[in-house]
Amino acid sequence: MLSGHKKIRRRLSLSLQIIAFSAVFLMALPWLGNRYMNEMKEFLVQGQGDAQLLAAQAIATVLHNRSDLFNVSNVPSDSLIEASSLYVYPLDQRIVLDGFGSDWNLLLSQKREFGAESLVYDRTAGSVPAATFGLLLGAYNKHLYGLVSVNDASLVYRHPQYTRLDSSDQIRIELVDKNAETKRYVIITEAPGTASVYAMSDDWAKPVTGQPVYKLNAIWRVTEKGYDVEFRFPLDWLSDDQHLMISVADVNSDTERNIDSVVATLPDDNAGALNKLIIRSPELDRIIKGLGYADANVCIVDQFRRVRAVLGSNALQSKLCTLTDKVAPDLVAKALLGKSDVVRSNLESGETLVLASHPIYQDKEIHGAVLVEKNSATILSKQENSLNKIIFATTIVFIIAIVGLLLFSSLLAYRIRNLQKEVATAFDLDGRLIKETINASSNANDEVGELSRGFSILLSQLKSYTGFLESVPRTLRHEILNPLNTISMALQKMNADNAFDEKLIKSANTASRQLELIVHSLTEAAHIEDALSQDEKESFDLSELLTEYVSNINLKHTDQTFTYTGPESGISIEGNDLRITQLLDKIKDNAIDFADKDSAITFELTNNYKNQAVLSICNKGPLIPEEIINNLCSGIISHRQGVIGEPHLGIGLYVASKIAKYHNGMLNIFNANNNDGVCVVIELPVVLK
Repeated sequence: MLSGHKKIRRRLSLSLQIIAFSAVFLMALPWLGNRYMNEMKEFLVQGQGDAQLLAAQAIATVLHNRSDLFNVSNVPSDSLIEASSLYVYPLDQRIVLDGFGSDWNLLLSQKREFGAESLVYDRTAGSVPAATFGLLLGAYNKHLYGLVSVNDASLVYRHPQYTRLDSSDQIRIELVDKNAETKRYVIITEAPGTASVYAMSDDWAKPVTGQPVYKLNAIWRVTEKGYDVEFRFPLDWLSDDQHLMISVADVNSDTERNIDSVVATLPDDNAGALNKLIIRSPELDRIIKGLGYADANVCIVDQFRRVRAVLGSNALQSKLCTLTDKVAPDLVAKALLGKSDVVRSNLESGETLVLASHPIYQDKEIHGAVLVEKNSATILSKQENSLNKIIFATTIVFIIAIVGLLLFSSLLAYRIRNLQKEVATAFDLDGRLIKETINASSNANDEVGELSRGFSILLSQLKSYTGFLESVPRTLRHEILNPLNTISMALQKMNADNAFDEKLIKSANTASRQLELIVHSLTEAAHIEDALSQDEKESFDLSELLTEYVSNINLKHTDQTFTYTGPESGISIEGNDLRITQLLDKIKDNAIDFADKDSAITFELTNNYKNQAVLSICNKGPLIPEEIINNLCSGIISHRQGVIGEPHLGIGLYVASKIAKYHNGMLNIFNANNNDGVCVVIELPVVLK
């Protein structure tokens, strides 16, 4: 038995279609909001840069022709002196002299190193490595603080019995005082702790007075690599030009006690000059603080990129001027050439750092530059707040839209489903029209209402047409039988009188019988359902009926062989035995017309696992084309070459199918698996005992 497979379509509900389609457009709202916020951020950052440039120009205007604020020396300095300038960092608090250097905090990373390139004396001609040191200078409360970290493999302390002071490791400080006189001081010690300070002669061999200098305090501490010395002395010791040089003398032998090398903050070709100290101008600090730019990082640099004044805090995530003595050349390159500039840089936090620069003039010469730095934290904070509001508003709109669309689509789908259900109930299981008016959404003034009213009109027209078709068999029967009876009576009379040719009379009788059969078949097909509805059902043994039926048709059709396989009793069904016999006659007649000559028509009855009686009626003969095999039970479809003289309207299988359905069963027709014939299978529910 062949079985057809029905394709299953995955149905996407109307609600989901509307929501999915609308969600595509609703999802564009956050994207558009994000694009808008990015454009707004770019606009705000650009506006911030323009504002910072105006601020830099305003500060530069105040500082034009104010060379006194930069503490410029009256004596021109050469490039070597300028390059070797020592930067003095402003300190936030007083340094406790203990030799540990912990009070210097973040400034320790700015320590300046001096090594072989700063060697001014080498007695060993390089056979013994010279000591190296790092230097850090700071200013607080009119005092100059220093931290010297010396790398020395062999420490030689002062011997108390030596009158010369150049026989041990020492730190030398040379400066120019208010009277433009050069002063020399040496820091030495006999052991770690408080160091001694003496004013020295020009040859650094003996002290000038032999008395320690107490205003210059120093602490000596031994480290893993050598020793550290912290010192302090008053800033008013220095001249207005503020020149100072620091050097480290290294003694490696505690027996010979000769100075092997001297490393200084200026190289040997300095012609007696000293380093220039770069101390931030208090006056500059006061000026920029008074301009009210505390929310930005304002930095004033001179023409050598050295930081001269700073306003701001480290919280701005920039070390542009707060922890350095010079700024990067690319940041002030245009400003020192006389051009204003605005540059941006992106931080890891996602913020944008905006830096505006503008030159400071002394007459027509560029004397320095103003840098105004500010990040976009405030802008980003406002942007984030706005974005959060947009996201919140978009979410609310999205939810409202989705809920609204869901309600609308659900209502629309509900109305369409009701319309579909009511249209479906307008027909019975056999496709007969039983209702001609659709009430669902019939009063609505939208497309669904128009569709409902259109269905009603269509069903009304279909009802009229169906009624016409149903009345045709009755009309035909009435109209055809009357003249047919007349013809039949006339033929009988002529046959009795022997007045006409017997062959013509026989042909007329045959035609009359054909008309009678046509009318009978049409009437039977049109009224089979009404007839079935009036039948009474009772339980009867199908196997006994089949045994007797096959035996009878073998006697009736002597030129055809019929066989039965199955139980002779024991399989009972609920129904009408006369209708089952009618069903068997219809199928038997089709099987006789299709069967090959001298082949048997087989009847087989079994009981399947579904507790159904399965009756198979098979014949050997031509196959049925696949394109019509599924429509043979629809009526008015025929594929057999029947007995000459009998009409074949294809109504027999239609009537058989209706009888099977009336007994809660089903009838299927298919070509046999071995392609040598056709089988009709009827499945009927069995009555359990």
